[in-house]
Amino acid sequence: MTLASPCTGVCKLDDATGWCLGCARSGPEIADWRAGTTDWRSAIWSEIPVRLSQMGVACRRLPWSTAEIRDFAAKSLRDGAGTWTMGVMGGVAEFAPTPGHSVQTAVMGDTIEARTSGGAIRMLIDDGVRALTFDPPSTPMEQARVVLAVKRERGRLPVANGIADLGPDVPPIVTEDTGQLFDLGLGRKEARFCVRTSDPDMIDALTAAAGLPLDGWLRTLGPVLGAKSPTRVVETALGRIEVTSRIPPPGGTSPEGPHTHLLPDHLQTDRALPAGIDLPRAYLPGAMFYPAQAA
Repeated sequence: MTLASPCTGVCKLDDATGWCLGCARSGPEIADWRAGTTDWRSAIWSEIPVRLSQMGVACRRLPWSTAEIRDFAAKSLRDGAGTWTMGVMGGVAEFAPTPGHSVQTAVMGDTIEARTSGGAIRMLIDDGVRALTFDPPSTPMEQARVVLAVKRERGRLPVANGIADLGPDVPPIVTEDTGQLFDLGLGRKEARFCVRTSDPDMIDALTAAAGLPLDGWLRTLGPVLGAKSPTRVVETALGRIEVTSRIPPPGGTSPEGPHTHLLPDHLQTDRALPAGIDLPRAYLPGAMFYPAQAA
């Protein structure tokens, strides 16, 4: 099997070592990569973590093909091996098995869907997706956090700076729960945080607030959202997580299993991923996996 290229989209050679600051290959190794043998490529892959560590670079690409990335995601969902998240800091959805409930997983070509009580997830894993990790090379793979990053050229979601009516949500994952989709207007290129509802009063309230930014609607509409608890839909360039579990009351605890967080203070950090995890500019964050041991 042909090993994937280690390229992360950062194409600049380190003056001190001569290695690329993104993939840790030398200039000649980059030039000869396509013509090299599998054994030669494998030997370079084995050296990359040490080289990146010597240069002080945390981000490293995992040597997985598209099929291997897809297999990893599907297996982690089937096995309930941890938590998948989508969104940005302060506006995020989490998908994990609900205690006492199984996870139904389906792979349809490039698309993976999984459902459990309280929510569902969909991921489109094609050749535009890369698997990255920021954990030290000494971290066992079963304990490593994995970021699925999407090449920017694959496209990104439209950005709304205020509440926007997106029309009927087509196609939802949870088909028993259909309705109108409203973008809550976080104004972020990495993800959008939406709600889906068929409740006429909720639709009227969201329609009346059209165009208002988060700080303009949160005080008046926030309590209504909490009381009505519509389905939350968080989307990235990779896919979406739908959460149907109830929104906890103020001061309450998020349920185990699928849930969301919408925290204005955290949104002000303007970060997509946790501190210390900064993607190369060539990518948009798609989803992040936390193994059960590190969740």
